[in-house]
Amino acid sequence: MHINRTFSLKLSTVERLNDTVRAKLRSKFVDRAIQDRLNPSDIQVELLGDRRIMLILLSRDISEPTKRALALELGIDVEAYL
Repeated sequence: MHINRTFSLKLSTVERLNDTVRAKLRSKFVDRAIQDRLNPSDIQVELLGDRRIMLILLSRDISEPTKRALALELGIDVEAYL
């Protein structure tokens, strides 16, 4: 069963959603994001993209060489994560 609700979201978030996710898939995308946030242990790791997994690892307590390698692969400045 589905239900329509109105929530207040930042304009930039909605614009990014509109630019990233096709219109027919937005409700499913938002529902999955909410479910992942409410039940983090139920996240299907197989569905996560490589970039998201690397960013998750980067935020963990891992060795500096590993963080540098991840940052290089992601194309971001590693100093903020050390």
